[in-house]
Amino acid sequence: MSISNKKELLRAELKKKRASLTKKQRIEKSEKIAYFLRKSDEFKQSNNVFCYISYMNEVETNSLINFILKQGLTLFVPKIINNMEMDAIKLNSLSDLEPDNIGILTPKSGEILLEPIDIAITPGIGFTKTGDRLGYGRGYYDRWFSKNLVKTKVGIAFEEQIVEKLPLEETDIPMDILITEKYVTNLKN
Repeated sequence: MSISNKKELLRAELKKKRASLTKKQRIEKSEKIAYFLRKSDEFKQSNNVFCYISYMNEVETNSLINFILKQGLTLFVPKIINNMEMDAIKLNSLSDLEPDNIGILTPKSGEILLEPIDIAITPGIGFTKTGDRLGYGRGYYDRWFSKNLVKTKVGIAFEEQIVEKLPLEETDIPMDILITEKYVTNLKN
């Protein structure tokens, strides 16, 4: 079986596991993950942050985004351009967001990132404890990471999304830190 077929099967399995969490469980687990992230030295030492905007049953990031903005940090969020590339757009308020063509909240407009990022909070469907990441299959984050300077890449996920091993390709970029509701694994050390 090809790597892409293995990835698709694993995506379906992990999406199902994640979808089995109740809204209450997702919110409670997301709060613990955000707490661990805020307590990390890497986050405390950040001046600018890239953070995805949660969609459907991903680890919820709205409260984290509000915290980042209240701290006065410079916040960048993803915006997909022409279904091909992802840009990091500066965000000043959650009210500056609107749903894109599939319903993901994205910035209406804003400055495109031109500077290195201190910390990038990254979604995924699956992760390993060694920082490998299984994304949604479009390659947006892997391409973005390969073109932008990011000091610390953080994968956040529910414990249900952690697997022993992932089918990987050369273009798959690993995380520096993995955070679930149960633990923080710093892979930089």
